[in-house]
Amino acid sequence: MSLPLSTGDAPAAPYRTLIGVAAAALLGFLAYLLVLSWPLLFPPPVFITAAAEGCDLHEGACTARFDDTRTIRIAIAPGTLQANRPLQIQVETNGFRVDQAAIEFSGVDMNMGLIRNDLSYSGEGSFRGTAILPVCIRKRMSWRAIVNAQGDDGVHRASFDFEVYRQ
Repeated sequence: MSLPLSTGDAPAAPYRTLIGVAAAALLGFLAYLLVLSWPLLFPPPVFITAAAEGCDLHEGACTARFDDTRTIRIAIAPGTLQANRPLQIQVETNGFRVDQAAIEFSGVDMNMGLIRNDLSYSGEGSFRGTAILPVCIRKRMSWRAIVNAQGDDGVHRASFDFEVYRQ
């Protein structure tokens, strides 16, 4: 009478399958983490500039130049910029493609918080929006408006300083 000999391979097959599934799941999870962290590992370039010296938003639109071809122009209406009144914002970009734009207001000499407003696309590199600046206890408050224009080639940030007088 002969007894069947056990080779030991039969129980190892399910373990190999389980290890293969676990390895595939681990690789999938690592790929998922890489996709999520890609913007942190490789952020888009940021181009920063400021408006030309002497630019006054009370008198009209101001332009900030990155180079000879790329500019951001901002106009805020009404011409008498006041706190606690709606401000109509018009931003025009030239020389680069913009997918989305936003404007941030912050106090220069006093922390008034960060006021951020997304701007709506209005055609041909133009964006519009509204904002309301809070009232300050000072008679004169210095503000900085930073326009963030994001596109395929990076983020363009232009800052514009202006003052608001309390009435």
